[in-house]
Amino acid sequence: MNNQKNRKDPIKIYLGLIFFICYGLGFLEFVTGTGKIYHFLGIAFTFLPVLTAFLTRRITGAPGKIRLSLKVWKHPKSWLFSALVPGILIVLGTVLYFIVFPHEYSGVFRYGMRLGTNAEITIKSPFVLALACIVIAAVLIPIQLLELGEEIGWRGYLLGFQIERYGLRKAVLINGVEWGLTHLPLIYFGFNYSLNNPGAPYTNMALMLLVCVVTGILFSYITIQTGNCMYAAIMHGVVNVIGELPVYMTHSMESGLLGPNPTGILSISVLAAFSILLMAKMKDAPDN
Repeated sequence: MNNQKNRKDPIKIYLGLIFFICYGLGFLEFVTGTGKIYHFLGIAFTFLPVLTAFLTRRITGAPGKIRLSLKVWKHPKSWLFSALVPGILIVLGTVLYFIVFPHEYSGVFRYGMRLGTNAEITIKSPFVLALACIVIAAVLIPIQLLELGEEIGWRGYLLGFQIERYGLRKAVLINGVEWGLTHLPLIYFGFNYSLNNPGAPYTNMALMLLVCVVTGILFSYITIQTGNCMYAAIMHGVVNVIGELPVYMTHSMESGLLGPNPTGILSISVLAAFSILLMAKMKDAPDN
C-alpha cells in the first residue's frame, strides 16, 4: 500500500514534462521572435511525446499499458478501418465545404505551393482526385511511422493510465483535450491556420482544441479496440496527409475557420459526427 502511495504519478509526470517543453519553447519564440524556435518546435513536435513517455517511464518505473506492434496485416479489418475511414470522412467534409462555398473551389490543384513553385494541375474529375488521395494516404507508410512519435506518447503510453483513473469515455476526452493543449503554442504562431482568420490566433487555437478532441476519439477508439497504437498512427498519418490538401484547391489558398481543411468547423463536421458515434459505442467498466 505504501509503495503504491509513494509511487510517482505517470500522468502528472508526463503532462508536466510535455507542457513544460511545448510552452517553454513557445515562450522563447514569443520573446525572441526569430521564427527559429517555432520552426524547431514544428519539427520536433511529433517526437516529443515518445521522448516524454520514455522519460516518464524512467522517472516513475511505470511501463505503458498499451502495446505497439507493426504487424498490422494480421488484422486486415482494423487496418482497412484505420487506413480508409478517416480519409473518406475528411473527403466528405471537404465536399460539404465546397457545396456551401462553391465560389471557393478553383478547379485546379496547386500542389506546387507546398514546394514553393507555381505548379498546378486542372482537376478534370474531383471524384478521381478524391479517390486517388484516399488510396495514396492509406499506403503512405513512412508518414504513418512518423506519426508513431505522437501516438506512442499519447495513446500508447498516457491513455492507459488515464482509463484506469477516469474510466474509458472520460479518459478519451481528457486525453484529446490535453493533446490539443500541447498544439496551442504552434497554432498561436500560425501553424495549420491562416492568421487572417477573424479573431486569430485565439479562434484558431479554440478550433484546434476541438479538432484534437474529435480526432483523438478516433485514435483512442482504434487503440483501445486493438490494444495496438500502430493503428492510431496509421489513422493519424491519413488525417495529416489528406488534411493538408483541400486548401490547394481554393481561390483564397487560406485555411479558414470553416474549412476547407479538416481543421475548420464545416470540414470536420462529418468526422465529428462519426466520432460521436464511436464515443457512444465505448463502454466503461461496471466499477467506473
